[in-house]
Amino acid sequence: MTVTIEPAASFDDPALPPESELLPWDDQEFRDNPYPWYEKVRAESPVYQVSDGTYLVFRHADIVRWGKDPCMSVADPDMGAWEAFAYTMLFKDPPEHTALRRRTAKWFTPKLIKRWAEHTADVVRETLDAATPGEVIEAHLELAVKPTHVTMCRILGFPEHDVKPVPESMITAMDALVAEPHPDSDAAAAQAFAYLEGRVREMIAEKRRNPGTGLADELIAAQDRGELTELNVLQTLMLLFGSGGHNPGFTGAIGLEFFAQRPDILETYRNQPEERSMIIEELIRLNPAEMSFPRITTADIEISGVQISAGSTIRFMIGSANRDPEVFERPDEFDHTRPLAAKHLSFSIGPHACAGQLLSRVELETMFTTVAERCERIELAGEPVTYHTDRGRNYRSLPIRLH
Repeated sequence: MTVTIEPAASFDDPALPPESELLPWDDQEFRDNPYPWYEKVRAESPVYQVSDGTYLVFRHADIVRWGKDPCMSVADPDMGAWEAFAYTMLFKDPPEHTALRRRTAKWFTPKLIKRWAEHTADVVRETLDAATPGEVIEAHLELAVKPTHVTMCRILGFPEHDVKPVPESMITAMDALVAEPHPDSDAAAAQAFAYLEGRVREMIAEKRRNPGTGLADELIAAQDRGELTELNVLQTLMLLFGSGGHNPGFTGAIGLEFFAQRPDILETYRNQPEERSMIIEELIRLNPAEMSFPRITTADIEISGVQISAGSTIRFMIGSANRDPEVFERPDEFDHTRPLAAKHLSFSIGPHACAGQLLSRVELETMFTTVAERCERIELAGEPVTYHTDRGRNYRSLPIRLH
């Protein structure tokens, strides 16, 4: 039998609308709600090549099949400002990735994460205790970013300030990864990474003067034994310090806004503890903090009949996969009772899946539970301010009142 391999639908295909209509990357409406566009492309061109040569993969089944394949590499030869993380597990393939990940994994076991979550709860309680009745709380910062950032700082053994500038730096850095970055995006990302590097270098120097018992101390000791390089340690600490409150802060805020809009779900969350994890998984499915993840294929492959040559960049579209009707019935609706909610890909897939996903889940449950136990109702006290791109989702402000 002869198998015909189809070329990828692409930006220059005369049978398709132009890329600027199919995927209007810079359009604010698209950035805020790309899902109608994703639905169309997923149905008609599930593997689509954009003008820079990158292949976008939209179907859940294709991402599950290929996102974890050994031929998928994270070793990007053109990293730009993200060279700042080149010596972390983020941009290393196995076996080096495995060895680096193992260094931190023992700090994020289920037993230890329960301990770390106590810090998350403490920070949320402090905010709630300090608030007067009817006071407007900046929930994104105070109830989502701050608790998760402080938790990571305590794991590392770092000072707990920098609550605002650290996540802001990561937002700026993520702008360099969008499909059509602005000309100054990479320079701005480099400046953001320079800030993170400066802060982490200061804290490493302080650790050497006054050692402690945190994860940072363990990595520094491994460097002194010759087991890690200086760049391994510096950049790993930058990664952990920078990411601690970034994505968890978004997901925490989206949950609080959702509970304000759906008091019935907040009531279910409060009164039926056995459903809490399902509610969180459905929130994460519908609202991934990162909308895609890139890989470079090291072999010639075929995805859904499309031939892709070795060395090609592939972008796996999480936001599309999480709403694929082949996997999720009524995919745009919130339904925490759906049996397959946990099949979402919001934490990526394969060996490079998010190393902090268990911590994030427990932090979210801790945040939501602490708030739910202290209030009957959440009220939006103003219009939320968001900053979304095709690569990541973020809040600038989420004013709420608790009743």
